[in-house]
Amino acid sequence: MFYKNLLTNIYLKFSKFYVFLFGRKKMQFINDIIFSLSLDAKGYKHYGHLHFSGEKTFVRSIKKEIKLSIDIGANVGDYTKLLLKETDSKIISFEPLKDAFKDLEKIKDQYKDRLDVYNIALGAESKKQDIFFEHGKSEKASLISDLSQLSIIGDRNKNKTLIDVKKLDDFEKHFDDKKIDLIKIDTEGYEYEVLKGSEKILKKHKPKFIQIEFGWHHLIKNQSLYNISQLINFSDVFRILPHGQNLIEINPARPENNIYHLSNYVFIRKDISNSFK
Repeated sequence: MFYKNLLTNIYLKFSKFYVFLFGRKKMQFINDIIFSLSLDAKGYKHYGHLHFSGEKTFVRSIKKEIKLSIDIGANVGDYTKLLLKETDSKIISFEPLKDAFKDLEKIKDQYKDRLDVYNIALGAESKKQDIFFEHGKSEKASLISDLSQLSIIGDRNKNKTLIDVKKLDDFEKHFDDKKIDLIKIDTEGYEYEVLKGSEKILKKHKPKFIQIEFGWHHLIKNQSLYNISQLINFSDVFRILPHGQNLIEINPARPENNIYHLSNYVFIRKDISNSFK
């Protein structure tokens, strides 16, 4: 307790000095640099490269825990291939864009016994819906109609096509004799809807791991990491750290953990989460 109080007092004194010195308008550019570097180091702004984002290390750390995985928003199959190469898991992958799906089918040809692929999107209800995209293999394709206010997208998603959207719960019978261990969701802002359409599956299977991407899309949709976490209330929440620096447990109810930069979170079932803390 003595050392805790001592460190608290040191922090408070340093904080007052720092704010006095760097709280001025002309010094904000230094705060911006420090803030941006801190975000990078804490696991924000990391996407695209599976090693840089820390996802490859995460998958390797759970390879003995997963026998059946679901990749939702698989695109051309990079994450699917990661699972196939690094684990013995069977995988079911969903991707709505036809051109990207053709790449998934090629992977299926190599792993016939371990991979099933579906050319559909998943959401909160089953219906026909437009998907908006830049090109046929775009990683930024989204079911959200207008993302022009997001600088990472701007006016790129000019194309649209009508696709089938299903609920994961529509596949409930498909999993009657199987247990889902991992669900990965990367749907460019549609993560909440995917989870809403998976309520029966989540209740029945309680997957060990659910990985989602969280970022700018959720800001414009008035969604938070906290309200997403309420749909997975049987799990603790972790952020994936960059370059394979493992995971860090976070409290989704705290504002500093609801930063709307692209980051990857893993919801780990409470009965096994202690081994990842």
